Amino acid sequence: MTYATALNRNELFESPGLRRDIPSLLDPEEDVLLVLPGVAGDFPDVMIASASRFLLASVAGPLRRSKIKREIPASQVSGVEYRPGLLTRVRVSHAAGRDIAMVPNRRADAERFAREFDHLIRTGSLPA
Repeated sequence: MTYATALNRNELFESPGLRRDIPSLLDPEEDVLLVLPGVAGDFPDVMIASASRFLLASVAGPLRRSKIKREIPASQVSGVEYRPGLLTRVRVSHAAGRDIAMVPNRRADAERFAREFDHLIRTGSLPA
């Protein structure tokens, strides 16, 4: 699956940077499994789970490039957590380091991401 396919599974706000800037951070052959956009804005964050790594990236502005804020190998991801509420974060646990957290844009997308990512961690595949 590609980044665009995974991104389209979310209820998106209009941010051209999510479609234009973020793919440049990924290998063209990288198998992207899940994507979760952060709070809507001009330069949102985005969580990306691929077959080989998990990363938190940031959309670029007109004078800056998009960047990877945090990255961990897929084998080091030990869990995902999301509890609905005002300004609640999606938190991905790192087996040997600091967790990665982000405030999601939509509750429904965050719940789906957490449920599917948890299934992926436990079984090695996305739910059918």
